[in-house]
Amino acid sequence: MIYFPYFRGRQYDLLALKNIAQQQILPPNIIPIIEPVRDIRALPQTVAAFVDHDQPVVVIANPTVSDYALTQQKLYDWRSAADNPALIVGHILTPTLIPTSLQPATGHQTLLVGRQADELAAAQHAGWLAEPTYLLVPPEARIRRLMTRPTVSLFDHAWLPEHDRSYADIADGFFSDDWSLAESDGYQGFSDYTIGGAHYSEHGYPARAVTLHLTYFKGDQLRIHRFVSDDREDFRHPKEKFFQAVAKLADWLPQHPASQTPAALALADYHQQQHFPGLGVVKRLSLEHHLQIMAGYFKQHYPV
Repeated sequence: MIYFPYFRGRQYDLLALKNIAQQQILPPNIIPIIEPVRDIRALPQTVAAFVDHDQPVVVIANPTVSDYALTQQKLYDWRSAADNPALIVGHILTPTLIPTSLQPATGHQTLLVGRQADELAAAQHAGWLAEPTYLLVPPEARIRRLMTRPTVSLFDHAWLPEHDRSYADIADGFFSDDWSLAESDGYQGFSDYTIGGAHYSEHGYPARAVTLHLTYFKGDQLRIHRFVSDDREDFRHPKEKFFQAVAKLADWLPQHPASQTPAALALADYHQQQHFPGLGVVKRLSLEHHLQIMAGYFKQHYPV
């Protein structure tokens, strides 16, 4: 079983991944995917952290969100590590994709992300799908019937509240058990967009509440708990709202010892210190916690 957590290459996503690589906690069957969205120094630094520690990582060579792919001259190019076998080059199946891009160099692996059944059918007919080492597709019945080789399911589990709703409406809920479904449906592995979700916004958007997202296991089911500030009237006072949310996390964490990862404990410590590190750091630690939780589960249930 392989897990491919899918990240958009924002600053704090990359910092979370870099820290995880340096901690060397991921088993070889958890392979993060990075779809670059900005030409920033953190991108090659993160890739280097993985390959320097011989940990596999995927970088999407033809990203389809943001304008990163349109930037001809990259200041911070990740391709300097392309000769390292730990770096898996990924592509998204688009009408402009060149088939030769899917042919791996000797000793290297490749990955292809296909999102539409009709595009996958055309690629299958043209013989393209035999080339990549890994093929990520939505877990749809018509796509499963189309595939003639092992695939990886790609699904977005994140929930975004709309209009006048907030995360407080569903403070705790089911997140995923894709590994069990992958086994029963014959998938090689599974992939998701972690707690960040597939939606991408170049500039983000303000929120009335500060919410801390923490995944945790209840048996073999991955759930998510959302610690939401009580103040949700307007867009002001993020610091005070953070303290409201992190106080709830600090009360919850001692009751869930299996969820006391280094990242979760670091978040809870901000309550003790009454220190606001900024929402970017909060996001980084939440992502690190998710990977630490998944690493522990995989080492126990899917050792390699």
